[in-house]
Amino acid sequence: MAIEKKGAAELLDELGITRPDEIDVEAIAAYCGAYVVYAPLGSADARIVGSGTKAVITINSNAIPSRQRFSIGHELGHWMWDRGKMAFSCSAELQDGRWSGTDKEARANRFASELLMPSAMFKERASKRDATLETVSDLANQFQSSLTATAIRFVEHGSFPCMAVLHSPSGREWFFGSKEVDGKLWPHKQLDEYSFAHDLLRGKIKGPRTTGLVDADTWINHPRASHYELFESSVLISSDRALTLLWWKNEKMIADLIGDHY
Repeated sequence: MAIEKKGAAELLDELGITRPDEIDVEAIAAYCGAYVVYAPLGSADARIVGSGTKAVITINSNAIPSRQRFSIGHELGHWMWDRGKMAFSCSAELQDGRWSGTDKEARANRFASELLMPSAMFKERASKRDATLETVSDLANQFQSSLTATAIRFVEHGSFPCMAVLHSPSGREWFFGSKEVDGKLWPHKQLDEYSFAHDLLRGKIKGPRTTGLVDADTWINHPRASHYELFESSVLISSDRALTLLWWKNEKMIADLIGDHY
């Protein structure tokens, strides 16, 4: 019997899951005919091999637990939607870098996000909370999810205007804005030397994380951005990648710069 393609929300509803601590990704994968094993994988974080109604998901035993859980969700997304095109091998860089678009990797990431951080559960726990990486870290712990995936989920479902941006030394890899700024304000492609993320990537700041107010033109490509400030939270997620959450604490900036009075 063929396994029916289902979305993450449909699966959770079918299994009667209503709380984050009930999201047992290994059990959910097994319910879908995909069985999880752990082994060292070198440069890959996960791979899946499947045929017919059965698959084996191999997870890097050296990865941290939150990355392992997301990788299971990601590979399960492949199993639910990309059967007939197996097998796949996915690295952490591939998962962290593919969030937009309609390709199979972006689709698998979205499946994993909805599986690990269901919209209704996430919105309830993110409501009215400050748009900082401290908040994101707390939510990541509650949902046992990766910091990158949780930051994107927070941008989608938090209460305040904010933006998540990922940079490497070569420049901006992606960004996601909340509904207030998406398609209206854009971050620079290259990191400004006055940003905290710039200093983190170059080892000028001790520790992996820093926060504070910066001039908005440090981040935002707009001729009048220098008149305003943003709250920047940045963290190193690897030796050469910095994740940043930008928060418009003063929402007047958005109204002034894009003329959207709300």
